[in-house]
Amino acid sequence: MGYNITKQQQIDIYVANYMKALHQVRKNIMDKHRPPRIDDDKNRFFPPPPPPRDMPPLDLKIVNKELNKFDLEISTINYKKLIEISRLLSYEKEWELYKYNGFMYFYFKDGFPKILIKDNTKNVGKIKYMVLLTILLNIVFISFYIYLIRKLKPLNILKKNIVLFSKGSLDIDTSCNGKDEISEVSNEFNNAIQEIRMLTQSRNLFLRNIMHELKTPITKGLLISNMMEDGKFKDSLKRAFFRLEYLLVEFSRIEEFTSKNIKIQKDQFRVVDIIDHSLDILLCDIECIDLQVIDNIMIDVDFELFSLTIKNLLDNAIKYGEGKPKVIIKNNTIYIQNIGKQLTKPINEYNKPFNKKFESSNNGLGLGLYIVNSILKAHELKLEYKFEDNKNIFFIKF
Repeated sequence: MGYNITKQQQIDIYVANYMKALHQVRKNIMDKHRPPRIDDDKNRFFPPPPPPRDMPPLDLKIVNKELNKFDLEISTINYKKLIEISRLLSYEKEWELYKYNGFMYFYFKDGFPKILIKDNTKNVGKIKYMVLLTILLNIVFISFYIYLIRKLKPLNILKKNIVLFSKGSLDIDTSCNGKDEISEVSNEFNNAIQEIRMLTQSRNLFLRNIMHELKTPITKGLLISNMMEDGKFKDSLKRAFFRLEYLLVEFSRIEEFTSKNIKIQKDQFRVVDIIDHSLDILLCDIECIDLQVIDNIMIDVDFELFSLTIKNLLDNAIKYGEGKPKVIIKNNTIYIQNIGKQLTKPINEYNKPFNKKFESSNNGLGLGLYIVNSILKAHELKLEYKFEDNKNIFFIKF
């Protein structure tokens, strides 16, 4: 992070500074020997004559005084002596640069041929100062970087927890001990999660208690209705209890999906086996559908949950289509199609729970596609729809 220059660049800087200082000293001395301007009768000024090209005789005291302005002086060490005891750093035709006892000595052959100049600034001191300054700046920058990382760490943790929360996880803790704005946001978010967790637990407990309490009277009602004599009243009573039992099953499913308590256990299965199991759930045989297996593909899914997905799609295709629904397996895609009217709204509208516009009010609660969408989302899949040749085509790509 520090600024590093080469040895030759350092020498060039020294030489440039000395040359500039000597040029200014020469100019100052010559200006002092320049004649003043002359004023005539009309108050006009005539420029002074040009300065002499040759340097006037040097007064070493005056030269030394001018050099002191640049932290330089005439060396007290003889040039010949300096050559013996010093180290030559660099030289050119016009100048020579030496170093002795930590000081720089500059000998300029043109202009001041008999003067050896000493730099009173000790080079070692400058280098030490630059090194210390560089180290200090590095420490400051590193400390500031570590400070920023520590300050931003709670924000990164909060981001990860928000992602988990968006996926339905409530088992997260974003509490923070800091006193800055990020810590305050983290703590408030953690308080909100705790409230949501308590409400969710209360709702789940309430629903489960209701379903548990309702199962007993429904079971007793079914038993009593079976013991009754055959008749219209018996059939109506049995349908009512079967309807209640169906409602309980549907409510238990929607409770499971809305609370996002789905436990996915994936494995490799053949699509044809999943379709066969779906037909078993529907109490239908293979003759109920037109199955075309072009590619006998394997998919990585939860067998029971994905069978429920196919079962709901097949159930809708049988109920709301004309003739047998067609199931095609090809190109890593399952197509379920039936002849019927095109959907009046986008498929996303039918993924909402209790959608009565798609499912019959006599046989369903409007939960079929909602459950399908929830299971597919848990598998990171998507139900897609298109209408071609008077056919509603639902398909899932893997």
